[in-house]
Amino acid sequence: MITREAALEALHADDMSRGLAWAFQSACDQAFEDFARGTGYTALSAGVGRYDLLADRLDRIFSCGDFEVAEGMESVGLDVLYEGLTDQARRTMPVIKAGTVVRSNLHGSNGWALRGFRFITHSYRLGDVASIDWTHASKTLQAVSRQTPATFIPMTLLDEILDEEQRADLAAQDALPTVGMPTLVLVHALDRDTSERELAIGHSRYNEDSTVPWHWHEDLLGGPAPERSSRTVPYAPAPSQDAPDVSLRLRRSGAAEQAN
Repeated sequence: MITREAALEALHADDMSRGLAWAFQSACDQAFEDFARGTGYTALSAGVGRYDLLADRLDRIFSCGDFEVAEGMESVGLDVLYEGLTDQARRTMPVIKAGTVVRSNLHGSNGWALRGFRFITHSYRLGDVASIDWTHASKTLQAVSRQTPATFIPMTLLDEILDEEQRADLAAQDALPTVGMPTLVLVHALDRDTSERELAIGHSRYNEDSTVPWHWHEDLLGGPAPERSSRTVPYAPAPSQDAPDVSLRLRRSGAAEQAN
């Protein structure tokens, strides 16, 4: 499993942690507007909506899915990238080089990978990050939480083989899916009434002993919110869909149009 130090080093490089925070804040702002309690949507509908919005924003910031960059290009057109975003989201969207992060879904869960590890997303009740019960989570989240912490003790090839076999046996006994790549969990919470929110990432711990749910986790909203991105944002809104600028519209056809 990846160490806390290695994970945080990767997340603090290339504006990654700021990108995660931007994606979450943008998704929450949109969800708070679209799925406010007064609109009639249930908590379930609001939760599903935020799940979809967060995946969309993460794909945008990391140039994945519908926002995957065509070969030979540096980014999709701004009309595609900014479509549906608020002015605030456009102004503060960090620039992260395409290919730095790739899609890496895990057994039906949205996932993204960078520098040898993956993260998947999970929502929880605001204020309960230290009391999440992974034993009642999905099979995928249970399997992720059973990953053991990294060890610095040198291992022989036989030790590694046996260790893999033991983990496979444990997964088979519990009918849990295999994880493969080291996987962290990006957890997020939003209060529909107050818009109060939380975002953290960490190495989840299978807490069948009813104790701590984390080997470690890191708050991602602790720093100051960016006032501006490093991308030049046109003063005028994105081009009209009625008369698109061909030089800007670079959305890939075919496979890129299919949802992940």
